[in-house]
Amino acid sequence: MSLPPYQVVIDYVSEGEVANLIRGFVELNGKKVRFSGVAYGRFGGQNFSPQFTRAAKEKIASLTGDFAGFEEDLQLRLVRGDFEARPGRDEHHHHHHLGEGEAQP
Repeated sequence: MSLPPYQVVIDYVSEGEVANLIRGFVELNGKKVRFSGVAYGRFGGQNFSPQFTRAAKEKIASLTGDFAGFEEDLQLRLVRGDFEARPGRDEHHHHHHLGEGEAQP
């Protein structure tokens, strides 16, 4: 089963040495579904663990027919950087986007 097209937007990234807390949403069939999670693994590659509320999981399952496949696809997109970064409205928090500000060899 193929997934319908969707966009991924990250609107908050906390700053951390090894892991970052991430918040964002997916836009799917005109509906926004929020998620949060942890991005980690500066050494040996990136990894991302998205978390959805039960209601969000049910909504995605009804829109895609395959929550597990959607979750796997989302993880791959986040690791590849296939998302839009939009800082939130609160300009007072300190954040950065994945890959920014890292030391170059």
